[in-house]
Order: sequence, then C-alpha cells, then structure tokens
Amino acid sequence: MTGLEIAAVIAITAVGALVQGCVGIGIGLVAAPVLVAIDPAFVPGPMLAVGQIVAIRHIGAERRHIDLGALRNCLFGLPAGLAVGLLVLLVVDERVLSIIIGAVVAVAAAWLLTGPLVRRSTRNEIATGALVAFASTTAALPGPPLVVAFSDMKPSAMRGTASAVILAVAIFVGVGLIAAGRFGLHELGLSALLAPGAVLGMIAARYLRPRLDRSWFRAAVLVVAGAGGIALVVRQMI
Repeated sequence: MTGLEIAAVIAITAVGALVQGCVGIGIGLVAAPVLVAIDPAFVPGPMLAVGQIVAIRHIGAERRHIDLGALRNCLFGLPAGLAVGLLVLLVVDERVLSIIIGAVVAVAAAWLLTGPLVRRSTRNEIATGALVAFASTTAALPGPPLVVAFSDMKPSAMRGTASAVILAVAIFVGVGLIAAGRFGLHELGLSALLAPGAVLGMIAARYLRPRLDRSWFRAAVLVVAGAGGIALVVRQMI
C-alpha cells in the first residue's frame, strides 16, 4: 500500500467516523466503497471492528436509554443472518463481493433517503437482527436496518440501542470470520490502520455535532454514499 493510499484510508475513515458521531450512522456507508477499492480485505472484518470505536462511545453516553427488549429480540435473529452471510463470503470471489458491497451501500442509502417507517414488533426486531448480522458479515454495514427499524425511538434511545446491537453483532461476526479464515494477521493490520482515522473523526464530531443541521447533513451524506456505492459497482463491472 502506497503512502497516498494510507493517507486516503485514514482520511475517509475519519470522515465516516465524523458522520457517524454526528448522525448515528455513516462510517460504513461513507468509507466502505473507497476502502474496498484500495483493498477488499478492509471489508467486512476491519471495517466492522473499527466501527466499534464510535459504537462504544454511544453506548457509554446513552446507556440509560437502551431499549433492552429491542436489544434482546435483535440478538435472537443474529445466528441466522451470520450463517447466511458467512455462506456468501465463502462462495463468492472478491470482484463479486465488491459488487455486492457497492449495491448494498447504494440500496441502503436510497432506502434511508425515502424515510420508510417500520412498525416495531417482536417479529420485526428479530428480522432486523438477522439483517444486521447479514449486512455486517458481507458489507460491514450494520447501521441501515437498525435506523429503519428503530425510526420511532428518541435519538438517544436509538443511538444507544443500535450501538449495543452493533457491538453484539461485531463479536458474533468476528468469531465467525476468524473460524472461516476471513480474519487473520492481514485484517488485524488493516484494522490498526483504520483506528487513527476513527478516533480523529470521533473527536471532531464532539465539536461539530451541535453546529450541524442534522436533517440536511444526513441527506447529503446518504446521497454521497449512494453515489459511491454505484461507482464501486460500475468500476467492478467495466
């Protein structure tokens, strides 16, 4: 990896962490298309691992607002999503996986831009847990299903609950990736490379969060993320 690529990795991770620190989602949506173009091994393991830096911050700050019932129901869905996600990783090559990641980013961005409302129920929360595990395993994108499923929660409850689910998913998926031989020393090194950018973005978010118009900023981020996902698909298909 060249010096320019390393700088790009740190910069795009910092931007993604800044976005997630401000609006609750974004590190995977913003960073994944660029990181996969540099090295496909950045996704899912390293990208998912570094996302926990922001998630742990939200859990610590919003722990009193976590919806334990929703968290429990999501956990029931994790095994099914993890199993299907690992199967996809084992049977597709890097080019196809890059196309999947780009498509998932583009579809997730479009889905979130439309503002769909999902009525929360035990069944829907279990299904959300499965979707989060699948999206995390294949594309390191746990956020979109949670934002849709928890759209009726107060911001503090959504950040805390979603982050708790994401942390649990990261542990499950991490064990699965190691067992499948998809997370080794190379991926560990890539995770370490992502960490400085994530920390910088999280620190910057602390100061920018109160100054941002969240609705405008969130929409702009989703448009950019969707364009990045489409660009990644086109690049792999040319």
